[in-house]
Amino acid sequence: MADWKVVSGVLIVLVIILAATTAYFAAKPPTTVTVTKPITVTTTVAGKGQTVTKTIEKTVLKTVTAAAGTAPKIKKLKVFFFDPAPANMWWDIVVEGVERAVSELRMLGIDVEYKRFDATTLDKQVAQLQQALTLKPDIAVIGTISDAVQDLVKQLRKSGTIVILVDRDLPDQTARDLYLGTDNKWAARIEAEAFLKWLEQRGVPTPWNIIIFKGLPGIPTSYLRYEGFMEALKPYIEAGKAKVIEEVEVNPDLLPECYAKASAIIPKYGKKVTAYFATNLLQAMAIVKALQDNKIQPGKDVYVLGFDAQVKEWVDMIAKGYVALTIQQHPFTMGYWGVWAGYYIKTGMMKLPEKAVINTPTYKVMPCNATYSLYLDHFAIPPTELLKLAAKLTPDHPQLHAPGYYSFPCS
Repeated sequence: MADWKVVSGVLIVLVIILAATTAYFAAKPPTTVTVTKPITVTTTVAGKGQTVTKTIEKTVLKTVTAAAGTAPKIKKLKVFFFDPAPANMWWDIVVEGVERAVSELRMLGIDVEYKRFDATTLDKQVAQLQQALTLKPDIAVIGTISDAVQDLVKQLRKSGTIVILVDRDLPDQTARDLYLGTDNKWAARIEAEAFLKWLEQRGVPTPWNIIIFKGLPGIPTSYLRYEGFMEALKPYIEAGKAKVIEEVEVNPDLLPECYAKASAIIPKYGKKVTAYFATNLLQAMAIVKALQDNKIQPGKDVYVLGFDAQVKEWVDMIAKGYVALTIQQHPFTMGYWGVWAGYYIKTGMMKLPEKAVINTPTYKVMPCNATYSLYLDHFAIPPTELLKLAAKLTPDHPQLHAPGYYSFPCS
């Protein structure tokens, strides 16, 4: 596998430069233009008895202001963040993005009162939202635990708080000003489509036997990913090239439970399974471990599809070829843009249609770019890009996908 130290070092320097200029550009009005400029990075990779020079083209963002001016001055700002899964590594990256944005607003001279609410149960988040109705924050960035908090979230918005939902949307999209998060159904579909085409190209004998770990009923993210998998599989099933031989319901957030389910199923089918599809990384990690414990080689005897790329142990599995493909979300951007969106709405710099959705970037992760994905998790996409995307939203088209900033596609 390539040594990415040179590449990652250059990219980190570029990101530091971008982060340092973010606060300056954010103070300008939304009359900015963003251009991309390719740069070439050359790195030397040690091979077996030889040295190989590899050239990689990367696209970085350079933001240029088109007109002078300053944003409407705000002296004080009260920002609340509602964390639905404290101590969860994925949500910790959302927190990192939130707190980076808060820090940058303070750099602009704004007195930001910031409070983070951690909830591990529905009852606790309900109590916290009720408290927020009394405390009246200017901006609330919320990761909802359940649709059951919808009425409280809507009350909060009606009280004058700018409500930004991250990762999980609510059925009533008028309950918030903006949703920032992954389009889970779309992401799972494009991942599965890419994998199925890969099976075709490799000439893997059909019909392909697929087992899907789909989470539990009532978890919207898992169910939407399951639907995306099924959409991709449908034409192959109809053509007799694939069949789903089992669907597994399991709590996707409990690794021991996922491992127990995988350990019970794998001996039943052995190497007759073509691939396991998992709706999150803990399920996929459990499947890989259970396959290995049953003397079945993931990546050779059986293929594994996952979702997310945030845990180092999981990324190591991908890098070693145990995992064929996964989709990486960008939780940092959800938190980072969430705070900036609230600021831009508060100042009038951003006007959004009702039911606005900006789907944050996603990336295909495979063995050749797995290590890079760990750095990608912490890249700050300038908030001026958020303004640019928001300007494209209309009442007739209130949703769009952000491009894959800083992506490193490979094969």
